[in-house]
Amino acid sequence: MEITSVEIIPVRVPRSKVLTLATYGQLGGGWFEFVLVRVNTDEGISGVGEAPPLPPLSPESQPVIVDMIRSWIAPQLIGMDPFDLEGIWAKMDYVAPTYPMSKAPIDMALWDIKGKTLRMPVHRLLGGAQVKRFSNVGLIGIGSEEEVCREAKRFVDSGYTGLRLKICPKQDVGNVKALRDVVGDDVTIRVDGNQGYSVHEAVHAIKAMERYDIELVEQPTVWWDFKALAEVGKRVDTPIMPHESIFKASDVKALYDLGAIGALGLKTYRPLGGITNAVKLLDMAKLLGIPCLFHDDVELGVSLAAAANIIAARQRDIKFKCELSGNGEWMKDDVTEPVFTVKDGCVAVPEGPGLGVELDEEKIRKYSTDLIQVKK
Repeated sequence: MEITSVEIIPVRVPRSKVLTLATYGQLGGGWFEFVLVRVNTDEGISGVGEAPPLPPLSPESQPVIVDMIRSWIAPQLIGMDPFDLEGIWAKMDYVAPTYPMSKAPIDMALWDIKGKTLRMPVHRLLGGAQVKRFSNVGLIGIGSEEEVCREAKRFVDSGYTGLRLKICPKQDVGNVKALRDVVGDDVTIRVDGNQGYSVHEAVHAIKAMERYDIELVEQPTVWWDFKALAEVGKRVDTPIMPHESIFKASDVKALYDLGAIGALGLKTYRPLGGITNAVKLLDMAKLLGIPCLFHDDVELGVSLAAAANIIAARQRDIKFKCELSGNGEWMKDDVTEPVFTVKDGCVAVPEGPGLGVELDEEKIRKYSTDLIQVKK
């Protein structure tokens, strides 16, 4: 089997509600942007992948990802065996030493091809599903106490047992207290500061929130100051989970050496990128004793399906509830068939061959802004 062409499909999908974050405020535009990839082979089997850029949270934007794949990555793959993951990664890492979000959709598509060729879901290729469904964590943006409690009640009433609350100075301790009063003791609450705090502010706020049983705090301080994250981690009891600070494998190593990782949040597109590297990072974290979870930004069904396959196969190595957002909460539509959904607060593990989803061609025509093909 040989790779004959790579299709690059940038899309814009309309958002359904505003997401407000500390530092960044409201994310602009009436849509979210994505890059879809389809890798075609000479045996008629194709695989799909996705990169969900969300500037300013992710350094790679849609135009950067499109250009990196078109100009540098895809030309290297033509004629290669899609099963040769190590060889393909060696070439991708050579021409794009960083850029994990540009390489991730290629890797997803290769796993999709492997699964379709062998007529089995990706989670079987990774060792087999340990669960058929798993709990999902609901995401609540910054808002008033009334607003966040209303959202929390909606999530809990629909079956969710875990929530992530966006916080910022002056909208943190009071919101967490109100949330705990509404959801009770059986629902887990994690908070995300999105770099909105100084070390002093973070320590003060986290200590005050700890009385309401928060399970972890995501990225309270600025992304580039690893020592600040480590200082916060030393002075509070709740695990600190870097997010914006982690983009490369070297970031994980540097943060670990400083004692700045209390929990490692993994995604299908960073750090390192792809299913291949997500599994390697789970193995590394297991050896180092770092508890892990899978989470996301805002994603379409391709990336969500890839994450669900990994979570199903590696459930024993994932210590916190996972968080897969997307169409159901933040976007009005998706581009996959079947549509990735959450039911009763849980995600059903895909059972179809490969990733278990295909691109809906009608939706692709509706939302794509271009279609680029790289071939011989």
